[in-house]
Amino acid sequence: MKKYFVFADVHSFYDELMEALDKAGFDINNQDHIIVSLGDLCDRGPKPREVLSFVNSLPEERKLLVIGNHEIMMELMIKRGYADRRDIVNGVRDTAYDILEENEDIRDMKHNVYWNEYRKTWHWYFEMGDCIFVHGWIPHFHNTDRSTTEYYRYDPDWRNAGIVQLDDATWVNGMELWSEGIREPGMTIFCGHWHCSWGHCHLHNDGTEHGADACFDPFIDDGIVALDACTPESHRVNVHVLEM
Repeated sequence: MKKYFVFADVHSFYDELMEALDKAGFDINNQDHIIVSLGDLCDRGPKPREVLSFVNSLPEERKLLVIGNHEIMMELMIKRGYADRRDIVNGVRDTAYDILEENEDIRDMKHNVYWNEYRKTWHWYFEMGDCIFVHGWIPHFHNTDRSTTEYYRYDPDWRNAGIVQLDDATWVNGMELWSEGIREPGMTIFCGHWHCSWGHCHLHNDGTEHGADACFDPFIDDGIVALDACTPESHRVNVHVLEM
């Protein structure tokens, strides 16, 4: 039986990731131990190169990698060849310079070994048994007017979503969509992107979002496991272990 170590939104906090994996029992030498990253592996934290080196050191059969909105922003910046305001605010530019050599600039990211090795095996989502792994949530329909009823609507054909729907789904709060009934019957959706304290605060009435009593533990309920520990704030990474 294999063990899957699922985490999300590491944001370049290498030490916190390794501490969490060690606590969860991950053994880098055990061929049956597989990591599952739900996106946003880099940006905002101090050690993107170390995080990428760790992930890249594992063979393809021992890692499952979902693309997050920060990966999307990096890809857009690389294609553009320069950083815009959003890249600066979200730490994408700084991550690039942390990964690059001293004499390189953003245009050199297109040839960067660390980044290109990481991006080889990205998935928009994947399924395993009765589990679905995403960054934000599964693709769905939504209205443009939030004042309308049924702002979010389930798309029964979401597995055939186009690139725009897939991209949009990386940016949403999965706990909010889950609470609005956007669920896949008989399946549990694992997600990141939005801090777990939001769900604990607004859906489980447990603490505040960012106060001293904020709960960054995994948000778990019927059909959902949300894992974003808001690592830049909490300095911890949530790891959920599955045996299959």
